[in-house]
Amino acid sequence: MRISSMLSFLLIALLASGCALGKKEWPNPQQSEDTFALNVLAAERTEDCLLLKLAVTGAVERLYRASIEYEVVGDGEGEGCQGCPFVPRAAKHIVRTSSEFDLKGNTLTINLCGLDPQKIYRFRVVGKSELPANPLVYTETYVTTDQ
Repeated sequence: MRISSMLSFLLIALLASGCALGKKEWPNPQQSEDTFALNVLAAERTEDCLLLKLAVTGAVERLYRASIEYEVVGDGEGEGCQGCPFVPRAAKHIVRTSSEFDLKGNTLTINLCGLDPQKIYRFRVVGKSELPANPLVYTETYVTTDQ
């Protein structure tokens, strides 16, 4: 009787350990709880700066970094041509802990200075989540106007 109870225990232990085996993968973000979207509400160009106001919808608290990707539009070397696809040649990264990261409610205000007032720029904003598994979030690409 003692051997049968030990055999039963061993069989139960094997079955229980088999339940713990399986495919392991990183957790996926919950769409409604972990993701956000960015939309440009306003863009104002003054001299050498670009001031942006963005609407952040969804999981606002997950937004860790906002990056302004940009390129000069023109005929010079290293500049993007007017009808060509957007190829960001520079970026400014602003993290949540930075004083430049001005998030009030669902509105994020950021700026980019040091631009040439005589040039036209294409830009977009890219949001990075604090969750590494989340993909980057992009706004549409915009073009500044002449001063």
